[in-house]
Amino acid sequence: MPERYRAVARLAALALLALGAWRIAVIIAASPLLGYANQFDMGRTSACFGLWPDLPAPARYEAHPQAPIAHYVRGEPRPAECYRSSELVFVAAALAIAPREGPVDLRLVGALKGAVLMLVALGLDAALKRRPAWALANAAVLALVLADPMITLWANTLYTEFGALLGAYASIGLLPVLIRPDAEPSPASRRWAMAAFACSLAVLGLSRQQHLLLPAVLAAPVLIWLWRPARGIAVGLGVWVLALAIAQAIMVRPATITAANNVDVVLGAILPASRDQARTAATLGLPPRCLQSSGASWYETMGESLATTCPEALAMPKRALAAVAFTEPVTIARAVLRGLPQLQDWRLGYLGSVEGRDFAGNEAVRAVAGPAAVSLAPAVSALPRQAFAWILGASLALLIASAGATLRASIRGRPAPLALVTYALMATAWYAILTSILGDGYVEIPRHAQLAAPCLAAGFLIVAGSLIAAMLVAGRRGDATAADAPAAVPVVAASVALAAIGYIALRGAIAATPLGTGIVDRPKQNRVEGAVEFVGWALDPRGVARVELVADGGEVYRAEYGRPYAGARGEPLALYFPSYPDVALPGFVATLPAQALAGGSLGVRTFVVNLDGVRTEIDRRRLVVR
Repeated sequence: MPERYRAVARLAALALLALGAWRIAVIIAASPLLGYANQFDMGRTSACFGLWPDLPAPARYEAHPQAPIAHYVRGEPRPAECYRSSELVFVAAALAIAPREGPVDLRLVGALKGAVLMLVALGLDAALKRRPAWALANAAVLALVLADPMITLWANTLYTEFGALLGAYASIGLLPVLIRPDAEPSPASRRWAMAAFACSLAVLGLSRQQHLLLPAVLAAPVLIWLWRPARGIAVGLGVWVLALAIAQAIMVRPATITAANNVDVVLGAILPASRDQARTAATLGLPPRCLQSSGASWYETMGESLATTCPEALAMPKRALAAVAFTEPVTIARAVLRGLPQLQDWRLGYLGSVEGRDFAGNEAVRAVAGPAAVSLAPAVSALPRQAFAWILGASLALLIASAGATLRASIRGRPAPLALVTYALMATAWYAILTSILGDGYVEIPRHAQLAAPCLAAGFLIVAGSLIAAMLVAGRRGDATAADAPAAVPVVAASVALAAIGYIALRGAIAATPLGTGIVDRPKQNRVEGAVEFVGWALDPRGVARVELVADGGEVYRAEYGRPYAGARGEPLALYFPSYPDVALPGFVATLPAQALAGGSLGVRTFVVNLDGVRTEIDRRRLVVR
């Protein structure tokens, strides 16, 4: 790269680093407190230290999703409820600094996280200083993606998400340092880089149970690359990754988390996605009576106690899910497809973000923090459904193309850092998506797959920048930094071809896949008398045509659809499903006449039918007359 371009790139990188630091500091230091409110999971971290919201009992132990609480006080730990993760390091450091008496301000935890994030960014900048294009990419990702409020709002919280984001950023950011096309690094610099990479993988792998295998996904191409020139280091890296996976696997977790996840995945996602539910249940080792609970979740049990109707689902071994993935891949694909539309909610509006204001979202954050709080999330949430589907399809095509290019380059011993970084970002995004749906069902998909949003944003940012750079350096040769840019062209071309082929081949199957969602709130119990009123809500990304109750004998009872609906705390459903049509009036009510129950019991299924005529079952239950 000519010297004048190097100077411009360096100044741009420094400016972007400064911009990112300013944006991060404004969000973390703001008053009132800015951060995601506690929907309950922050209590898992609180339980480890006995650090609870400054509220009277029992309110301090409850969820407060309406708004974040700034001040926490020391109390009694609850080891049985503790969720061990890399988040605990930040909280422990904050408690060590905070005065022993008086409340602890969550901004202290946020300040530590922000400082560590900036140290990582500056460390990567120093490591990449001889490669100004990559230094500029690192700074751009910090300023435009990681400093976005959809990310920085995790700082002033006790959620485990920030540790995962930090570990992923550091791990992926080190890849161009570890695999260099210009010259072999010195043994000392390689050792330092590998030590930093190992630490980053530990922060990521120990952040959440969900990320047990993610370090292996990121380390695999590095291990292949290092096998010939530094086999000892490669073996050490493999052992380290294996140790992280084992540590995460044997780590003690609260029993309710395992039971809830099993129910939400097996009954809430896998069984409803099967075209032959009896066969799928048999593969899972579930008795036939569990079919009556197909579609249930830990929070919505369809009027029955799951401990009575299907206790086997609460203790489902992971090997049973693996058996379904191996024997029924179409069922897994259908389960994943049904959850993908929910990923478009990058705002997480159902978690209040401003202290003292119920369910305050991005606009309220901007009112407090000003221009620093400009966010990509509202724009993504407002995209047309088809546009977001194309983003997901393009990212999957990029993953396949970049994985192929990375593997080919690693085997041939010719480093391809752009393909490697693209692979790492897209693989992390899709790992998060798949493990969210297949690890937690359809419960809070956008939050559980929180790595997907920044990785997709960073991936498309880097690919777009590389294409621009390819045009600028066209015809210039002999420059190692410039050589990275044209490498984007074949990867993007292959991705476009894959996306087009995939769309043509799969659009019919995707259109026929049930994607609706909904809940029947009433009746609460399945022992009833007289006429029975079914009340709930239903949505479909393609729009709702009608909602129907279908009885055992085939009788159809049409519901009145298009009624107002509010959540348990009076919040609109649009906070959870902002991109879905009909979300302003998603409620329905249907009446099952008393004579329908003349036989003493009746099986009833509730379906949402979309505008294309595709039916999704959202509830099934057997009513019994008292």
